[in-house]
This record gives sequence, C-alpha cells and structure tokens, in this order.
Amino acid sequence: MSFDILLSIWAIALVLALAAIAAIVRPLFLVLTDMCGGRDRARFWTAYASVLTLAAPLLVVSAPGLLNSPDNSGLSSEILQKAVFYILAGIVCAFLIVGRIIWAPVEQMLAETSADRHEARRGGAA
Repeated sequence: MSFDILLSIWAIALVLALAAIAAIVRPLFLVLTDMCGGRDRARFWTAYASVLTLAAPLLVVSAPGLLNSPDNSGLSSEILQKAVFYILAGIVCAFLIVGRIIWAPVEQMLAETSADRHEARRGGAA
C-alpha cells in the first residue's frame, strides 16, 4: 500500500475518531465529575478516554498487511470499506474499554446505595 493511501486512511480514522470524541466528551466529563469527586480527576479520565478513542482506530488500520488489496491499484472501494470497518471497530473497542473501566465503580456505588436503602428500611421498620 502506498504512503498516500495510508495517509488518506489515517485522515479518515482521525476524522471519525474526533467525531466520536466530540460526541462523548461532555457527557463523559459530567459522569466522571460525579464519580471521581472532582473536576481535575474527571479531566484526567476524560483525556485518557479521548486518547484511547483516538489511538485505537489508528493502531488498528496501521497493522501491517491488514488493508492490502490483491490488485494494488490504489485506493479501491474494498480498501476503503475495510479501513472504515477497522476504524469503527477500533472506536467501538475503545468505548467498550472505557465503559468497562467506568462501569466497575458505578456498579459498586449502585450496590452500596441499594444496601443503604435496604438497611434504612430495616431500621425504619424496627
């Protein structure tokens, strides 16, 4: 694959990843502010998620041989289709990783809240 084609694919990856980051950054920051107990921590984890979301698709489409076309005739629709698929797969994987990282403490907070409610009911009934 020529360098021009690779640059085109990286540009597509950057645009799609930046669009995904733009869509999620504000709501993610708000959730993380509540979870982390402060804006500085939330800023760090939002930046972490953004870097992961940006790097994942670039890493995937940069894998050697992943996007080679049999005819090497340039930027074919097959190469473009594969590139977009792998870019979006990289973004989804990044979101899944970030979601799992965020969900673990949320699950714990929900369990504690449920236990507190249960304890309050038991205490109120006594």
